[in-house]
Amino acid sequence: MLRILFTRDDLASTRFLPEPAPMLELKFVALGLRRGISASWGERWRSDALAAIPMSARPAVRQIGGHFSWALSPTFAGSADLDEGMETFLGFGAERLREEMALYFSAPNSGVPLWHAFEGDRDAARLLVHGTKTAFMAAVRPYWADVRANHYGELARHGRLLACRGVGAALTTVIPGASWRGDCMLIDSPQDRTIRLGGRGLLITPIAFWTGPPLVGELPDQPVLLAYPAPAVLSIHVGAESDSLAAILGATRAAVLRLLSTEHTTGDIARRLGISAASASEHSAALRAARLVSSRRDGKAVIHRATVLGSDLIRLNTI
Repeated sequence: MLRILFTRDDLASTRFLPEPAPMLELKFVALGLRRGISASWGERWRSDALAAIPMSARPAVRQIGGHFSWALSPTFAGSADLDEGMETFLGFGAERLREEMALYFSAPNSGVPLWHAFEGDRDAARLLVHGTKTAFMAAVRPYWADVRANHYGELARHGRLLACRGVGAALTTVIPGASWRGDCMLIDSPQDRTIRLGGRGLLITPIAFWTGPPLVGELPDQPVLLAYPAPAVLSIHVGAESDSLAAILGATRAAVLRLLSTEHTTGDIARRLGISAASASEHSAALRAARLVSSRRDGKAVIHRATVLGSDLIRLNTI
C-alpha cells in the first residue's frame, strides 16, 4: 500500500503535468520491450519497435529496462523534450548522476559497461545518451502523437473532475485504486511505502506505456511525482491508421478545421483547399454550429478561426 500524506499547502500545489515527459515514457518503453505490455496494442507495438531498434541502441534499452525496482526520478518530469532531458542528465555531478541513474535506470547490477558513467566517464555517458535517443526515435517517436493525445485527454478529464467535484474526488477518480483516510491518500500497490509531502506538493502524470499500479518518485526539494497508467480506453495506434478527425468530420471539413488553427477568410479557405467559396462557407458554417469555429465580419470579408474546443479536437487528432 502506498500512503501519501498531504498538508493543506500540498493540496493547493498539487498539479497535473501539462505535457507528457519523453524520459519517463522511455523508461516504461524499455521495460515493455523486455517484458511486453498488457494492452490491446501491446504485442503489435513491441514487435514493430523491436524490429526498428538498431543493434547500436540495444545496450541502452537493456540498461533502462534491465531491472525494475518501482523507482522513478521526478527530475525528468519537467522535460517535455528528450534532448533537454538528456542534457540535464549529462550536466549532473558524479554524486547526483549516481543518484539519478539509480532511480531512472533502477539498478547498477546488469553488468552493462555503460554504468561507468557513474564514475564520471563522459564518453560512456554520451554513448548511453546516443543509444537512448536512437531507441526513442525507433520505439516511441512514431507513436508520440497518440501519447500526447492521451495525455491531453487525461488533462481535460482531470480538469472537469476538479471543477465539478473538487481536488480530493478528482484525485481518487483519476488515480487507480486511490482512496482517502483523513489527510492520507491510500493507493493499492505492491509497494509498502509512506511519503510525507511536507509542502513539496504532488505532480501527477499518466503513462501511456505502463499498465501496472501507480508509482511514485521523490527527491529532496522537488515535488513528489505520481505516475499512473493511462486508462485502457486510450490507445496507441500501431501501423497504418486512418485520419480519426476525418473519420468524424469528413476529409474536407477536417481539412478546413485544421486550416483554421490560424485565422482565414472564407476566400482563403477556398483557395488553400481548392474548393469553391460556397463550399468553404458551408463547411465553416457547419463547424461554427458545432462550436468548433468562431467567425467575425471584417468589412466585406468573414474571418474564421478554431475555438478552444476546435483547437483541442485538432490537437487530440493530430496525424
